Amino acid sequence: MTRFPLLVQFEFHPASTEAAAAAEYLHEVLNADPAVPGLQIPTTFTPDDGSGEPPEPAVATEADRVLVVLLADDHLAVAARKPTKSGTTWGEYATKLRSITEAAGHRFMPVQLTESAWPIDKRLDDTNFLRAWAIDGVEERHRFIARRLVHLLIRRLRPRPENEDAPPVTIFLSHTKMDLEHEPRVVKTMLAHLTATQHEKTWFDSGDISTGSRFAHEIEKGVKDTALLAIVTDSYSSRSWCRKEVLFAKHHQRPVVIVDAVQERETRRFPYSGNTPVIRWKANDAQGVVDLLLREVLRHTYAEESLKQRKRETDRVLPGGPELVTIVHLMKDKDQPVVLYPDPLLGPEELEVLERTGVRVETPLQRHALAYDLRSRKLTVALSVSGAEDLGRYGLRAAHLDSILLDLSRYLLVAGIRLAYGGHLGPDGYTLRLADLLRDPIVEQLRGTPSTEQAAPELVTYLPWPMLASVRDEARLGPLVDMLRCDRPSDLDEALDPLFVAVPHVEVPSDTALRRFAWSRGLTAMRERQTNDLRARVVIGGRLGRPDNPYLGRMPGVLEEALLSIRAQLPVYLVGAFGGCARLVLDALDGIERAELTSAYHQALPHAIELKKLYTDRNAKWEEFENIAAELKACGVSGLKNGLSVEGNRELATSRSAERIVELVLHGLQQCSQLAAAGGAE
Repeated sequence: MTRFPLLVQFEFHPASTEAAAAAEYLHEVLNADPAVPGLQIPTTFTPDDGSGEPPEPAVATEADRVLVVLLADDHLAVAARKPTKSGTTWGEYATKLRSITEAAGHRFMPVQLTESAWPIDKRLDDTNFLRAWAIDGVEERHRFIARRLVHLLIRRLRPRPENEDAPPVTIFLSHTKMDLEHEPRVVKTMLAHLTATQHEKTWFDSGDISTGSRFAHEIEKGVKDTALLAIVTDSYSSRSWCRKEVLFAKHHQRPVVIVDAVQERETRRFPYSGNTPVIRWKANDAQGVVDLLLREVLRHTYAEESLKQRKRETDRVLPGGPELVTIVHLMKDKDQPVVLYPDPLLGPEELEVLERTGVRVETPLQRHALAYDLRSRKLTVALSVSGAEDLGRYGLRAAHLDSILLDLSRYLLVAGIRLAYGGHLGPDGYTLRLADLLRDPIVEQLRGTPSTEQAAPELVTYLPWPMLASVRDEARLGPLVDMLRCDRPSDLDEALDPLFVAVPHVEVPSDTALRRFAWSRGLTAMRERQTNDLRARVVIGGRLGRPDNPYLGRMPGVLEEALLSIRAQLPVYLVGAFGGCARLVLDALDGIERAELTSAYHQALPHAIELKKLYTDRNAKWEEFENIAAELKACGVSGLKNGLSVEGNRELATSRSAERIVELVLHGLQQCSQLAAAGGAE
């Protein structure tokens, strides 16, 4: 089982909006930083069941290294002293969390967000908290925490046993002395900033020594701890030693960031300084340059650790995109290795050049597409997913669900799967995001998609009656999306309500029991039609429904989709780590009683009692939730006809790795397809 090299666990009191905002900002820094694409470090948040009680202290077990970040503020300080129903105070929770973190060989990072948030508990008196409260301004405070977090994560990936608090990396400033005194004097500004902010001797300046020689020495002393910051001024590319420094860093696969400080012109840009992040020099933004370099170091280091888990015996791992200067030396090897580098895949024009070297380059996603090529099977697989109210119970947020959906979709598409989805076309829905994914050039490249005019739709989205969609909406989806409009159910017409026309032109509200009945019938008809068209269904999350955020159908939509597919004996893959209806169905299969599968729970929703009466009066099938629970219990996990063993389904129920989830799903689909081809039952 593939493990994460690193995971960050954010811990804070559930009532604290300030701590939650800090955690969400830090999650974005580690996963959605547009300046450092490819940086994806998994995170979790404090599990929150809505009671305000501290959860059972636990450290994630799905990663080799875990950093537990305690975000302490006034809410936590007050709650730390108050008794709870469970008998465990939040102070005891924080103390136990530190103990089990350190006992497991992981790292505990406490952050003091407010002046009164230390030490939380007397037993933490000896613990040094990061004094973030002393930084003025929320944005600057968040950046300060992020900076220290990145430092510590690099140390966790590249530990120094002799001094674990040593600086995470040596920065080498590559520059030409010809421009030292020319405006905007970038090198001197950077040196002044580094000297002022790093009192220990951690940053290296080449200005006082023979250019190039010390960098080589530093690289030879500790290749793993050096990063190159190239200050590209007007004369930079004309200097031989500057060019050598870049080549030396590329040869040893060290992180490189270019600071573009050209004032007038370069007669020639050094070609081998490409394939690296570039930041335009701005006055008073020296810290922004350093932050970018350190995040690139973290991306580089994390990618290297991730690829090591996936490499084959003859692979050569490159933590960045390959280029001629990084693979040319491999051409001398008699047995040329395959170069494994992190996604995203290079464009076809770059790959065409690299192919001329004879060295093969691949990414994990590319290998995945080759290993699981199901294009000839012409499989349509539905994604049943929506936001889950109980995500917080599992230490997750909406960003985690969005990420897993898009990653999972990407993997399925490159394996040749046609996706199906039923949902609205609004900006907060998944339909438009899935449509955008189809236009991703990397997905097109790996999938082998022909020109747009010839390509078959790769996503079919079902639009239930009476949901509205304009011609403009359909055009926005593009030619790779097939939108199927479902007909009005036969037991509904304008005689019941003037709005119940066959092709609605105005929004039909759900403000009465009858109108909710109409929506319910339309949604069920859509889900039944979709189930008939499918070969399999993947279920993630799914809204459970509550009075302030009710569902429109006769039951939660994702629950109904899963139930219909299980009854049709389709392969159903339940991803349970993200809560919602997927977790509800898994619990029901195991015979675990849940309030969400009782009639009493759903009677609190608008028009629930009247809705049941309408179903009965109009001879439409109505199902009690208790009967659904009994049916799922009788099926059990072993009754899922999805090609996976019970153990495989258990792993699928707990995994948060998109790569592992897809491996399990595609393995199950292959098993089902082989049985079908052999004449067996799926």
